[in-house]
Amino acid sequence: MELELKEYAQIVRKKLWLILFIVILISSTTGIYSYLFVQPKYEASNKLIITSGEKDQKTGIQKNDVDMGILLVDTYKEMLSTTAVLEKVVDRYPDLNLTVDALLENMKVETVADTPVLIVSVKEYSYSSASQVADAVSDVFKSEVPRIIQAGSLTILKERTNNPSPVTPSPLMYTIIAVVVSLILGIGLAFLIEHLDDSIKSEEDVTKLLGLTTLAVIRNMKASDLRDKKSVSSKLQKSRETGTVIQQ
Repeated sequence: MELELKEYAQIVRKKLWLILFIVILISSTTGIYSYLFVQPKYEASNKLIITSGEKDQKTGIQKNDVDMGILLVDTYKEMLSTTAVLEKVVDRYPDLNLTVDALLENMKVETVADTPVLIVSVKEYSYSSASQVADAVSDVFKSEVPRIIQAGSLTILKERTNNPSPVTPSPLMYTIIAVVVSLILGIGLAFLIEHLDDSIKSEEDVTKLLGLTTLAVIRNMKASDLRDKKSVSSKLQKSRETGTVIQQ
């Protein structure tokens, strides 16, 4: 038989202590772990502006820079993420102790919609390291582009801040996620325990399971109560046999 909404609410109220315990335990553990044991990472980024490189002889103004850059931006994005370019970065900057796999994991290349702009972002455990790696990737890519494709040129815009903040971890976000997940887990566990518990606890359970009306209910009976009843029964039996009267 499917549970009604009231029964769902009753189960949640009955197991509220268990749900709260799970939520507090998991969320507090997650918050403490993210604050104390997860090493923060910082992000530095450079913007690469793609231009056509063609100039008008009279005005010196580049022709159709934006249009050409937009056409090339996706091509440049794919080129920048190839191991051929990243291997050049590793070889030219041995002091940074880089590997191609680490670059692929920590580097992100994005495009800005309808613009000839690439954004190269790098995450490292220190902001200075992230800045150095971002600069290395940008400089190597700028020097390698003419060798790979004879179209367009790059201008590098470096973005730096004096007061960097870590981008990961975010203890608040992790804690909020932990609260939501633990709440779902706690409620699910409460319903599972209730589903597996087939004991009869109330008159309603008797009526629901057996279809019988409850005439009387014995709430609680201790072992001492049974011993007392046996003692009284024994005295009554003896009184009947001897004809004596028991006084209490």
